[in-house]
Amino acid sequence: MSVPVRSTLRSTLLWAVVPAAIVYAVALVWSGAEGISAKLVLKDLAQSCKAPLGEGFLSSVGYLLWMAAAAIALFAASTRQIQGSVLNRQFAFCGGGFSLWLCLDDMFLVHDRYLGEAFLYITYAFFTGLLLFRFRGPLRRFGGDTFVVSVVLLGLSVLTDALQGLWPNSYETVQIFEEGFKFLGIAAWLSFWCHYVSSASKLAAVEQH
Repeated sequence: MSVPVRSTLRSTLLWAVVPAAIVYAVALVWSGAEGISAKLVLKDLAQSCKAPLGEGFLSSVGYLLWMAAAAIALFAASTRQIQGSVLNRQFAFCGGGFSLWLCLDDMFLVHDRYLGEAFLYITYAFFTGLLLFRFRGPLRRFGGDTFVVSVVLLGLSVLTDALQGLWPNSYETVQIFEEGFKFLGIAAWLSFWCHYVSSASKLAAVEQH
């Protein structure tokens, strides 16, 4: 028996095209109100700054890793791919939302320009504590050691940044270590969510056997 073809046009318009159009319009209007021309808003930043290809490369890859972690966790949670306890899905929602916030913060330098580093450290501590203690069950069951590795590496990055004035090395050397810990931490973070979603999605099939 043939499977009936189901149109996705309505959901695509409602959940993709319309929100994208709103973001596009708001960006242009808001930037215009700030005195930024539409040409600069629409143009690629590297093109506007005439920056060479390698400039900001690792930072840009970092955004993509945060984005991938957020997309994987949020998509799996919202489409109910994750099986088992409701706590398993809540964990993915919380971790995906935190990943998205970190991505946006990195991309737009929110804490540097608007909120301050103190707010950043408090946010990190709060969400890390929430994920570690509220969701310790899913963590113990689904690769919590990888999660801890990522938190330690990201924590070392934050610590290096907070104490950079105490290091005898040059600013560039401190930055190499700070950004290195961060980059490795983001990679481990993405790896954890890939493993988590993969394992939690197969949970029902495993439990049936």
